[in-house]
Amino acid sequence: MNVCRKLYDIAGADNLIVLLPSDTLYLSGYSSSNCQIIITKSKSYFLTDMRYYLEATQKLSDNFEVLCQDLNSSANLLDKGSVGFERDISYRQYEDLKKLVGDRELIDVSDKLSTLRDVKTMKEIESIKSAQAITELAFSEALKFIRLGVSEIELSAYIEYIMQKNGCELAFDSIVAFGEHTASPHAHRSQRVLEDGDFITMDIGAKFNGYCSDMTRTVGYGQISAYQAEIYDRVLSAQNLAISNIKAGMKGKEGDKIARDYFASYGLEKYFSHSLGHGVGIDIHEGVGLTPREDRILQENMVVTVEPGLYLDGKFGVRIEDMVQIKESSVNNLTNADKKLIIL
Repeated sequence: MNVCRKLYDIAGADNLIVLLPSDTLYLSGYSSSNCQIIITKSKSYFLTDMRYYLEATQKLSDNFEVLCQDLNSSANLLDKGSVGFERDISYRQYEDLKKLVGDRELIDVSDKLSTLRDVKTMKEIESIKSAQAITELAFSEALKFIRLGVSEIELSAYIEYIMQKNGCELAFDSIVAFGEHTASPHAHRSQRVLEDGDFITMDIGAKFNGYCSDMTRTVGYGQISAYQAEIYDRVLSAQNLAISNIKAGMKGKEGDKIARDYFASYGLEKYFSHSLGHGVGIDIHEGVGLTPREDRILQENMVVTVEPGLYLDGKFGVRIEDMVQIKESSVNNLTNADKKLIIL
């Protein structure tokens, strides 16, 4: 059974209209700047325009009837009855949708769609692993490229060039920070140049076949202090502890608590200013996360990040991030890049 039929069977609506790009990619495996999917009891329609019609037909004809037409002129494709939709569409899309469906009942199917997307198939996990392999290649090449006086912008551009040169898109704009900038978890890259004694944080990710990877490594340059090395060790120990104990059946907030409690035991919890991790897939942030308020349950074959960090304002910060596949009684770490403290 293809994924459109699976969604239809659990959605609880007579028709489904899917508009969000990440959802249309998930259901079809094809991405374009203009596409919508309509699913009825017996049909799956892929709507696009003349720019993509031929390509979409070649790729999707086994599972979809591909139509070169606008959603607004497609009311005749719908069966009688209710229409399922995604709640995260824009207000304008919602208004257009209401005009299209008239007095039919609208049913939010976002949670049902998320239920399917959260648990990855082996094919999806292979795409994530392929993206991660290129991310790790970019990291290893970056280590060779780093030199005194290089700027954050220059290093991030080189990392992104390596990922794209090797057949990937970017999963997100790279975060590259030096020195005091590493104390900001999502620092904006700048013309700040590398100096002796700096920590360097690289939060980078590639996208392969529409699926994202996400990895952070912090390395030192030149003569770092004993305190920098100590903080690095605390972050790495927190991550190792979490990775060793996270498993299916655990609430997301229980995973976060493992690292948070470890930091608290050393009086460092105030420097851990974000959650432990997030789900990864077509979107860089999706599904069940490892956050202090996440009551949803981790399930086998979800993919989440484990990324503890400590950030000392005006001084430096450390973050180490791996992606893991949730298993029944453990995790499978999808990240292979070295985590020992590298000093360049």
